[in-house]
Amino acid sequence: FEDWKRMLPTVFGSTETAAQSRRLDDAPLVAQIEKFLQTGHPPVSHAETLEIYAFMEAADESTRRGGGPVEIVKVLATARM
Repeated sequence: FEDWKRMLPTVFGSTETAAQSRRLDDAPLVAQIEKFLQTGHPPVSHAETLEIYAFMEAADESTRRGGGPVEIVKVLATARM
């Protein structure tokens, strides 16, 4: 766990890739998780959750296609079925 805490995330941009210079603070995330567990109300809307899912699924599909383009709107339409 301590090794993981020292690892710096890699950021992938459209023209280059770079390691972040410092770790981000996860305290705001932990606060939202705690609030969710206490109230039962998620901090992210259902619609936004589906958009995040569609983005991740489109990335996976692109990988399966060898890096080919994938339309997120089509993935989102399938997710809403």
